[in-house]
Amino acid sequence: MGGHRRCRCCPQGHLRLTRPTFADGRERLRRPSIYILHTAAPRLAFFPTLVVAAFYIQTERRKPTFKYPGMFEYGTVSTGVPPQGLSVPWGILRGVRKFRSAQQRDGCAVGCPHGRADDGRLPWATEGAYGGWGGHEHHGTGADSDRRPVVFAHGNQRDACDWEPHAEFFLERGYTGNDLWAITFREGTPTHESMAEQLDAFVGEIREHTGADAVDVVGHSLAVTGLRYWLATRGRFEWVDTFVGLAGANHGTVLSTWCVETGLQRGPYGSNRFLRADYDEVPDHPLASLNTDETPGDIDYYTIRGTDDTIFWRCHDSPVLDGATNLALETDHDGVRADLRAIEHIFEWVSGTHPYNVQHQVAAPK
Repeated sequence: MGGHRRCRCCPQGHLRLTRPTFADGRERLRRPSIYILHTAAPRLAFFPTLVVAAFYIQTERRKPTFKYPGMFEYGTVSTGVPPQGLSVPWGILRGVRKFRSAQQRDGCAVGCPHGRADDGRLPWATEGAYGGWGGHEHHGTGADSDRRPVVFAHGNQRDACDWEPHAEFFLERGYTGNDLWAITFREGTPTHESMAEQLDAFVGEIREHTGADAVDVVGHSLAVTGLRYWLATRGRFEWVDTFVGLAGANHGTVLSTWCVETGLQRGPYGSNRFLRADYDEVPDHPLASLNTDETPGDIDYYTIRGTDDTIFWRCHDSPVLDGATNLALETDHDGVRADLRAIEHIFEWVSGTHPYNVQHQVAAPK
């Protein structure tokens, strides 16, 4: 094999590539083009994901077989980490690109002009504690309603804009503006304690503003365990009637464990320690405490997981909660939130009515 050399895009030498050769010393690939995704660098952060992904683009444009760390079909990756023999799905690379794109827009997938703690779309001041949207003035509807408010909470490095299609769907089916609320956490990657603090303030304001005793909560990705942590640590079980968890790492992820073991626990990787898959082997781990009773309180629990969700590589059933109605859809991590089938299920679970019941079809406000 040829000698090691440093990757051009990683001068610190975190990753070394070995160019493969034949037995007689000739290079195995005459003109290999090497592309590196090194997510340990701040510019390519992704949660929870592979720290290093490297691949060769061949003239025949064939996807390589990837082992980390260990042998490619066409080369060797050396990182100084003991070999684990892990076959990584190609979809993780697509996730890296999507995550990086959202992160460059301050966690907003659509690039909206609102800051993370902007309270201009809420009927109360948050003093920079959190942002989001909700209320009849924001949605342009009347103030009266006989529905239970729905609270939407976003995932890692995202914001309340993720839930705008859901609001439109609900408004067309009899919900009013005072029924629909979405929080933007102050931090792109909040800790679970920070999420609990912000959710407690947010839901408290909604209850006071609407006069509702209880709300329904819908969380995606990181917010699923964030909502569970809020309920458990603040004892707010009486505040919630229906809980919907979308692609939540309720039993951790293998990738989070791997990130912790390689030292990635800051910034966008900050929740990896909480979401490690081997949490039951760590003394006094908070996820172990949450999972002593996975569906506590007098709450109806529902979950959706995606069959093509690479976040749950080698732990596909992590989103499942014992005692909940658990559904699998043929979609990826974002599809579990954004797919029309998912929105239909969310509506039916929180409203108790079929999404296409003609009695509830109304024109959405313009």
